[in-house]
Amino acid sequence: MQRYLQEFDKQYKGKKYIEIEFCNDEPLTKKYVRYNQSGEVCSCFEGNTTANKKTKNGIQPVECGPQCQYRQKNEQGKSVCNRIGWLKFFIPSICKDRIWLMRITGQTSINRLDAYINLQKAQGNSLKGRYILFLKQEEQTSQVTGQSFNNYILDILKKEDFELSKPIPQSQKNPNEVSTTNTQNVNNKVEKQELSASTTKQKDTSESNVKKEDSTVTEKQEKKTEEQKESKTATTKKRTKGKTKKTEQKQEEKPVETTENNEFANCYALLSTFSEKLKDKSGNAKEYLVGEFADMDDKISNIVIRPENAEELLECDLGTVVKLDINEIGGRKFAMKLEFVDKRLKNIAA
Repeated sequence: MQRYLQEFDKQYKGKKYIEIEFCNDEPLTKKYVRYNQSGEVCSCFEGNTTANKKTKNGIQPVECGPQCQYRQKNEQGKSVCNRIGWLKFFIPSICKDRIWLMRITGQTSINRLDAYINLQKAQGNSLKGRYILFLKQEEQTSQVTGQSFNNYILDILKKEDFELSKPIPQSQKNPNEVSTTNTQNVNNKVEKQELSASTTKQKDTSESNVKKEDSTVTEKQEKKTEEQKESKTATTKKRTKGKTKKTEQKQEEKPVETTENNEFANCYALLSTFSEKLKDKSGNAKEYLVGEFADMDDKISNIVIRPENAEELLECDLGTVVKLDINEIGGRKFAMKLEFVDKRLKNIAA
């Protein structure tokens, strides 16, 4: 993935905006997360009443909500459990088969993106399309200390709306002055062309009178011979170029196809996980871990995970890439085999 990061730095390093594309109508995921020195201890998706807590006996479900003691703010206005957001999107100018994930910790930025997405849904608009994600400097005041700060806040606009909002550059020169200068230059060129044309006609007339009629036949024969040689040379060059281009295209196409297909076959990117009770063949209900994954064609699927892989997958964060062997049984997809390709553990960001 390093070459994609290098291309990102080449295009966007130092800039305050990027062009992105949403692949579905749920691009923003929000959850409450609590950390300690060992990493993520407890997490709960916004709107859920059950959190996944890490204990000595593994991951256990616990009740969660606004009344949780870890969500309460102290005198400094800080809490142990904080809300974070994950925004998933394409960057078309870099690649169209990789999902990028942006981790957002600023509450104002999360609220602004969430409000924009909810407004589009309320209007019945699909979120699939091109957008500009940009930073806007705003003054914010702390509710605890009363101090004001100039912070950069994330905001978003449709690509066409963002381009219309750009200021129109003004010309530094007076339009009348530019028009006068151009007119003078044109007049000067016309006069020079007329003078040169009349001089050429006079020379041609004098030279044609001097030539003899006997030399006309010899000149025509020489011209025919030269034209035949030139046509043969041009035909040979065209054939040679055509063969060279076909050879180059075959050499360039073959290695790209084999490399991409072999490297990313059956690979999926983790978006989220949740528990679900399913009935086995005997009709008994059993709780399984279900993962929401996106494949390399951006098709999102819910895939049931085998119990022996569930605990390890729960320790992984969004963006983890796995290779799956999938069987479909009774309309549900089951991961018969799971192999980690790019494992991302849930740790505190630096």
